[in-house]
Amino acid sequence: MEENKNINPEAELETTEIQTEAEDFDIAEAVKGEKKAKKEKKAKKPRKKKLMKNQALLKRGSYSIAITAAVVAGVIVFNFLVSALSNRFVLEFDMSFEKVNSISEENIDFIKDVEDEVTITMCADKESYVGGYMAYYAQQYNVSEDATGYYDQTLKLLDKYDNYNKNIKVEYIDVQSSEFAALASKYSNETISYGDIVVSATKNGNERHRIVGFEDIYQLYEDTTYASYGYTVCTVSGNNVETAVTSALAYVTSTETKKLAVLTGHSKSDYTADYQTMLKTNNYEITVIDNAVITELSGDYDAVVIAGPTTDFIGSELDIIAEFLDNDGKLGKGLIFFADVTAPYLTNLYDFLFQWGISIDEGVLYETNSSNHMADDPTTIGLYSSGADDITENVEICISGYNAPLTAAFESEGNIKVTSLINSLESTVIAPVGTGAGWADADDQTAKVYSGLLQAVKSDYDDDNNLIESYVMAFGSIEYIYSEYYEYTSVSNKDLSLEVAERAVGAEDVGIQFVSKTITEESFSDRVTEASATVIRVIFMIMLPIILIAAGIIIYVKRRNA
Repeated sequence: MEENKNINPEAELETTEIQTEAEDFDIAEAVKGEKKAKKEKKAKKPRKKKLMKNQALLKRGSYSIAITAAVVAGVIVFNFLVSALSNRFVLEFDMSFEKVNSISEENIDFIKDVEDEVTITMCADKESYVGGYMAYYAQQYNVSEDATGYYDQTLKLLDKYDNYNKNIKVEYIDVQSSEFAALASKYSNETISYGDIVVSATKNGNERHRIVGFEDIYQLYEDTTYASYGYTVCTVSGNNVETAVTSALAYVTSTETKKLAVLTGHSKSDYTADYQTMLKTNNYEITVIDNAVITELSGDYDAVVIAGPTTDFIGSELDIIAEFLDNDGKLGKGLIFFADVTAPYLTNLYDFLFQWGISIDEGVLYETNSSNHMADDPTTIGLYSSGADDITENVEICISGYNAPLTAAFESEGNIKVTSLINSLESTVIAPVGTGAGWADADDQTAKVYSGLLQAVKSDYDDDNNLIESYVMAFGSIEYIYSEYYEYTSVSNKDLSLEVAERAVGAEDVGIQFVSKTITEESFSDRVTEASATVIRVIFMIMLPIILIAAGIIIYVKRRNA
């Protein structure tokens, strides 16, 4: 034990130091290794996250690129389709108050039904038509003011025709070109001027055409202020291109020809100028017979018109008219009569009409209801559909002055049936011709309903048991076709007179008459009320901003959480 105690202390200390250094070495290595492992572990984790993040960004970027490419491709395809479709269909939206650049729905329906190939040729190029030369050409019609808006409107409406029907072709030719020279040579028996529209079609090997001129297209207002100096000034007040061109379409594609004779020899004045114009635009061939004595009526006519006669007919003339209506027992003819109360009582003619059930008394209709006559003129009154015939189903009101008292002499007698188509109100009385407002004796008269238009139809059956008919249509006044109200779009005078003519000539379809397009300064602002303005303010100043802000917040939160 003592020997052990005598061991060298320095040696023992050396051994201890060596052991300590070994232990220190092992611990240092271990710590170093642990730190390295942690560092590597720590380094690996962010790299993995970063890789995942890059992959997600790449994926999102691919989606964004794909979506962007799809949108761009879609826009290109959409533009291509719109461009292609705009050449075939009407894709525009007319924001004008009166739809001045839009074709009427009735016109569209007619255009779509055209089965024959039709060419509509405008004798002008677009630039010069609107740009200036048309204004120069219009001077020959005394048009002094600028009507560029109407000229541009004509082209816009005309260009829509071939959009609604592939059988219709619209083309423009320069009047200085060889094409125009060929066209003028083809129709050498007619005069074709700058701005005229030629409508043509070939049907069953035969070509039909119609030339639509300046006065057919444009409605002119004549200012007679300087008439005493020998000249007048006109302005373009409306556009009738729809009526003119579509009527020409109907004419060139129709196999029917409606012929009508106007008897003016017994009238002091010819009141039928506007009436004839309307009929001509609806494919009527008009013949004016101004003989003082009628010696014959051709069987080629479908109907005859007696407008405002001031001298009576003699017996032989009425026999000719009766034979015309009978048509050798085949019927199928018509007579249209317009009374003139300023003329003397026409005994012979009125007796002839009485045989057809049409009774005409002396005097003039006088309206005692102040709400149904023009101011200070109780003899210019409103008349309304009787509802007895579908010919007046679209009649709102007719306005006519100086109406003769018309009544039915009988409802039915033999093979003649009489129907009143439009009537006055029950507040109407008969006054002496020339009676003005404030007539003191009005309250002493018997008020009742009088007719403004009587229809008498004679019916029979032919050998094949087919119904055949002849018509006598009697208007109470010439003012149905000869007054300012004839052109009023809110009044049915023009439409009714056309309907009557169509029935008198035995036409199956009603003629074509569209409302004149008038360019005005009227805007939608005239129809905006305070209530509607408040609604618009709430929607655009409050609701819409709130919706957009809310949508933005929702999108931001979702993207942040993602």
